[in-house]
Amino acid sequence: MISKDDLLQSFASVDEFLGCYFFSHKLPKVTYAYCLDSGLKKDLLIISEGASDRAFAVSVVEQAPGDLTQDAPQVFEILPNKYGFTHALVVPNTYHGSLKGRLENKRENLFLCIPMHRCEFAGDESESEFKNMIQRLIPVFRWDRGVCPKIRVYFDNPGTEAGTDESGVLMKYSTLLTEVENLSGVLSGFIEVTNYRGGVVEILSPKAGIFTLIRNRKDEETLDHAQLVEALNGFVLAE
Repeated sequence: MISKDDLLQSFASVDEFLGCYFFSHKLPKVTYAYCLDSGLKKDLLIISEGASDRAFAVSVVEQAPGDLTQDAPQVFEILPNKYGFTHALVVPNTYHGSLKGRLENKRENLFLCIPMHRCEFAGDESESEFKNMIQRLIPVFRWDRGVCPKIRVYFDNPGTEAGTDESGVLMKYSTLLTEVENLSGVLSGFIEVTNYRGGVVEILSPKAGIFTLIRNRKDEETLDHAQLVEALNGFVLAE
């Protein structure tokens, strides 16, 4: 396990608070605050960017399950908090690069814990998918972030000559809404959206400003743009 002396090899100051170690990494434009719970069989690390809330970090650590494994990510529910997070995601050491360098040989049992909105991660992400998501889509260390739902989008728009292959791509929700606007009135175009639960909806547009939303591959509903956005909000942001 990682000790206070280990941390002092890489960080100028390490404080102890409610059983956890607290330290920070200052960069020219931002400071990362760390909370490390060094237990008997595991090290659980929480990182925040631009803010430090020791009480919240400790509360998340205390709610983490005791049966964490380096084989796969794990999601657990957390108590209501001022950030609006409902769950936390714990990932194995291979999923992240935190505390590499001098502490490389101490990372065997190091888990990264990320407070999250439930719709942001499914909990079954591969290492490459997780890294892609946190690099491009979700600023996971910012606790003041807006909700960043996990969505995979497969679409084809002959009008804009844009689209994806059948496997789709992970996409920001704001980008999806732009593609919905671009689809308006494109008869041969479509958008297929998969949310974090694996639910799927399809969007067509028979004429400008009018859309067909297909749920469960069969249930069709005709909506205007505002109604469609409201329906998509419920679909991608659902807990």
